[in-house]
Amino acid sequence: MAAGAVLFALMNFFARLASASAPWASVGAVRALIGAAVAFAVARSRGAPLVATDRRALFWRSAFGTASMLGTFYALSSRTLSLGDTVTLFNLSPVFLALLAPLLLRERTTTATAIAIALSLGGVVLVLRPAFLFGDAAPLMLSSSGPSLAASALSAVLAAVFSSVAMVMLRRAGKTESPEAIAFHFSLFAFVVMSLLALLDPRLPTLRDAGFMVAAGVAAGVAQIAMSRAYALERAARVGSMSYLAVVASAVLGAAVLGERPSALAVGGMALVVAGGLVVTFARDAAPMDPDP
Repeated sequence: MAAGAVLFALMNFFARLASASAPWASVGAVRALIGAAVAFAVARSRGAPLVATDRRALFWRSAFGTASMLGTFYALSSRTLSLGDTVTLFNLSPVFLALLAPLLLRERTTTATAIAIALSLGGVVLVLRPAFLFGDAAPLMLSSSGPSLAASALSAVLAAVFSSVAMVMLRRAGKTESPEAIAFHFSLFAFVVMSLLALLDPRLPTLRDAGFMVAAGVAAGVAQIAMSRAYALERAARVGSMSYLAVVASAVLGAAVLGERPSALAVGGMALVVAGGLVVTFARDAAPMDPDP
């Protein structure tokens, strides 16, 4: 899972680089297409079925997953929020899942959930540093072009919300579908949606940025396989905890390559968001599973 987390961080990094000349929807479309190709190749090599059994469950998993991808690539195209801060907001999804569990999964809200929410909200405040609380201590502003700070932050948070719903849909679809089929259908769905959006901004990327687009897709496709393998071999809590390496790796890449050096407040905010996610992850793994209705 450590390799998967680093590969997801590389996907975010390459997507940020590619968006210098490529429309964010085009970057997402290429990532989805390569993801579909990887899922197809793995399914063929393992003899896993790709035909949908529960089309309704697959549709909703694909729809919410695509909505999350839209928010992800729009936020990554921003130059107003650093890569580390953006990926930190993406990783709010376990906390949102804990909030949605009583409604969607009929699971009880626990003390751990309340603690995780408080930690994560505190972390978001430190990452975004709203002016009415911090005055001039604004987040790292990289450029005035592209999506605004508010739009970038909102897109990243919405990506986390939709990702948490997609996790619920994945749990339902996983009862009847193979992992390869779920990844394949989701990737094709996302590719169609992203391609249609890309038609609204038909700019062609430079050759360098086209290479970054392909690199982002390959990194994401291999990361998906590594993550699926990790969950098959190890307890969910240990795998989930390793996934937060993506936050650290993204912040390091942003600082070392892009010159996005986070402030002490931002680093503290990242730590709180990660802590909130870990509290939820380990609490859910330790709790006894309720029987399916």
